[in-house]
Amino acid sequence: MKTFTLKRTVFLLMSVLVIILVFSFFKENIQNDLHKSFAGIKEFLWNININREKSCAFLETKQSFKNAEFNSLKKENELLREIIGISLNEDYELEIASVTGRNSFEDIITINKGLKHGINDGMTVLTSEKALVGKILKSYNDFSEILLITNPQSLIDILITPSNEYAMAKGDNQKLKLDLLEKKAIASKEDVCVTSALGGQYKEGFLVGKIINISDLGSEAFKTGEIRPFFELTDLDKVLIIKNDKKTD
Repeated sequence: MKTFTLKRTVFLLMSVLVIILVFSFFKENIQNDLHKSFAGIKEFLWNININREKSCAFLETKQSFKNAEFNSLKKENELLREIIGISLNEDYELEIASVTGRNSFEDIITINKGLKHGINDGMTVLTSEKALVGKILKSYNDFSEILLITNPQSLIDILITPSNEYAMAKGDNQKLKLDLLEKKAIASKEDVCVTSALGGQYKEGFLVGKIINISDLGSEAFKTGEIRPFFELTDLDKVLIIKNDKKTD
């Protein structure tokens, strides 16, 4: 009886040992399989999250473009309302353009309209408030360069109000110089300068700027001074190009 019990005990111990050895042998494989399964699930969920983030980023970018386009159209509509308010559209055939580049060193800007939009060299460029910006220097197929009135090459015959005296506005690197104002002239600081018909370069009546100061040197034949343009280069976003004068067509 004791012998049977001993054998049974030994058998049980051997069985337990075999089970432990078998479990130890397959444990690593089971862990590897579980790890692979969970890793696959984890990667799947990660990819879903990445795709969701990419989709959100794409939608946000698309919405940003829509907002920018909406704001651009809104500004253009506001500009059109301003034009109607000052009757520019009644007198001239106009083309609205966006400023796409600024060269402050040469006083030249670039716009997004060109030959295919009917823009040609020499055309007058204004703001919606009838302030003179300059003229088309060179027109290409899809864009044009504008020579600003502050460019040293720019010479404008002006009429000073309210004194009704004539003078010249010369470009002076982001500024305007007042020149050829007669000695006897009574024009003074804060007087407004507009284009005159004398030179024939621009139509009369466009705003040029406001006199900042006047200098009267005894040795000079004329009075000189400085004019502040009616536009800020950094604020120029939209401009108007005069394509035709309806009054003379």
